[in-house]
Amino acid sequence: MKLETDDKVIDYIRRRIRNSRNVVAILGIEMLVEGGGYDLDSNDENYRVEEEYGFSPEDMLSSSFFNAKVEKFYRFYKKEVLGMEVHSTPAYDALLQLQAQGKLSAVVSQNFHGLPQGVCFHNVIELNGNMHNNKCPRCNKDFDIHYMRSTAGIPLCDCCKVAVRPDIRLLGERVDTTIMTEAAIACEAADVLLVLGKNMYDDRLEYGVSPEHKQLKILFSKEEFVRNRTVDFVIKDDISSILPLMI
Repeated sequence: MKLETDDKVIDYIRRRIRNSRNVVAILGIEMLVEGGGYDLDSNDENYRVEEEYGFSPEDMLSSSFFNAKVEKFYRFYKKEVLGMEVHSTPAYDALLQLQAQGKLSAVVSQNFHGLPQGVCFHNVIELNGNMHNNKCPRCNKDFDIHYMRSTAGIPLCDCCKVAVRPDIRLLGERVDTTIMTEAAIACEAADVLLVLGKNMYDDRLEYGVSPEHKQLKILFSKEEFVRNRTVDFVIKDDISSILPLMI
C-alpha cells in the first residue's frame, strides 16, 4: 500500500527517534481501531448505537446515565465495550522495540480498554481508567472482567448486592489530577512525543515545554485537524503501516 507520508519526513522522524533518549507515546482511538476495536464516537457507530439502544454512546457512557439507568448502561457496556476483541498490531511491536532499546519512557493511554494480550509496557499511565478493573462502590471489593462479562444483567457485588462500578472515567467526570500531572510531566520531558490517535473524550493533555528543550511532536490521525504550532507533523497513514518504518 502506497503511503501518503513523504519519504523525507519518514527519514527525518526516524533520525530524531534514533538520536532520542526519551520517547513518550500517547495511545488514542486509532490504536484501538487498528487492533480490531471500533470508535463509538464515529458517525456510523453513533447512528448504529442510537438505532439499537435509543441513546447515543456519549449519553450512555456518562456518569449520570450510569446512576439513573444502570440496567440500560450495562446492556450497552457489556456488548459494545466489554465485547470488543482487541489484538496487538505492528504499531505495538514498534513501541515494544523502542522499549527494548531503552528509549520508551512512558505510554499514556487515553483509552480505557487496556493493552492487548501479550503487550507489556514498563510505565503505563491510564488517564481514563481500565475496564479490567471494577469495584463495589460500597465495600470496594474487586471484580475482574470475566465476572463483568459473564454475569447476567447488572453485575452485582456478591456481598452488598449493589451494582459494581467499572473503574473507568465516564463522561461528566474529571481526570484524576494526580494521574494527569504524572502524564503531563512525562510528556514535557520527552524528546519525541508520538500522539497515536485522537483522545476518546476530546479533552487535551496540557503540558509545557521549555524553549531550550527541542521536542518533536507528531500527531498520527486521519481526521482533519487545525494545524497547531506545537505539532511538527501530522501523519495520516495507518499507524501500524508507518510507525515500524520510523523505529
